[in-house]
Amino acid sequence: MVTGLGTLICQVSSVEETAAFYHDVLKLKPSYVSPHWGRIDLPGGGSIGLHPPFENGKKPDGSGWILGIEVESITAIKIALELAGHWTGPFHEVPSGVVMDFFDPNGNPLQAMQKDITLQDLN
Repeated sequence: MVTGLGTLICQVSSVEETAAFYHDVLKLKPSYVSPHWGRIDLPGGGSIGLHPPFENGKKPDGSGWILGIEVESITAIKIALELAGHWTGPFHEVPSGVVMDFFDPNGNPLQAMQKDITLQDLN
């Protein structure tokens, strides 16, 4: 069901300023930066995603990390989560695929992504 680690997403007040910090201080090179999304590929695999505060985020100040996982079928993981009694958010499309937000039993936010599909593909 889960195929691997996707992106560790951090909600930030400014994508550009935070990307500059990771570049200037930690010497990590951003692969993409816009006001709405930043991606920093990590040596050895994985990536850090920088995102403005989510509207439905759990932290009122907009800070915090979200573990992103890649999945074979976002529909299958949604069904499995709902059958287990876990809340899931609606699907939404991003440039690289479709994502869905959910929480683990401790309230920690996670996001599942199926790459290379669109919302239309799910209908």
